[in-house]
Amino acid sequence: MLNLGHNGGKPNTVGGILRYWRRLKKMSQMELALNANVSSRHLSFVETGKAQPSRNLILRIADSLNLPFRQRNALLRAAGYVSEFRNVSFNAAEMDIVHDALRRMLAKHEPYPAVVVNTAYEILMTNTGFDRIVTWCAGEDALRKHGNIYRLVFAEDGLRPCFKDWPVVERFLRARLLAEVISTQNEDLIALYEDIIATETNEEEPDFQIEQNIPVMSFTLQKGSRQASFFSTITTFGTPLDVTTQELRIESLFPADEATRQLFHTAAF
Repeated sequence: MLNLGHNGGKPNTVGGILRYWRRLKKMSQMELALNANVSSRHLSFVETGKAQPSRNLILRIADSLNLPFRQRNALLRAAGYVSEFRNVSFNAAEMDIVHDALRRMLAKHEPYPAVVVNTAYEILMTNTGFDRIVTWCAGEDALRKHGNIYRLVFAEDGLRPCFKDWPVVERFLRARLLAEVISTQNEDLIALYEDIIATETNEEEPDFQIEQNIPVMSFTLQKGSRQASFFSTITTFGTPLDVTTQELRIESLFPADEATRQLFHTAAF
């Protein structure tokens, strides 16, 4: 059973959590101390609980470890400080400017599919191209039944039966999700991963590496005599100031061949 760092596997003291992340990022105490502009001795005292880190030091260390905003907040709370980064609802009025930007990006990508998801891959927004391809593959109720892109893809009444070379796609997606689980330690992602591996059809554990950039994925959907081939890209906000915006992703599908391009431009779906 893979240890994902929860259910008692992850420490709950600020020093223990810092040590956990440092080791996960494969950094020595000396390296992290230099990056965070603190003595290695003081960092050692923080990790062992002999010294209480200041709020500023925690933020410097978290920045050196390149932690997501959600995990930086968790570090601060473990040390007794208030969170630094807000986590507002995606539907809050203050997110209207972000919604408008997302709608514009989705519309510009028409007629090809695009979808907005959060860090747990919950579907937040779609364009008509995405709706069309899902309806073609899985029927009109698929999006209503499956509000999560991973669940939509892996479900037998979702997109899974339409994927050509499904075992290859399955291994790739599981490996990508596992890498994100390990690198972010996000509880929602951990729960999603555990659900996904329960549906696996391949016994072989996928090889993976924790990458800084999510790899581009290519795949083919097939139903009856028609098929459509795509490659996928993921876009994030480059200068987020809060947890919600940092965790937004726009996944865009581009036609991988002329036949697929023609299908969308002739409204053949």
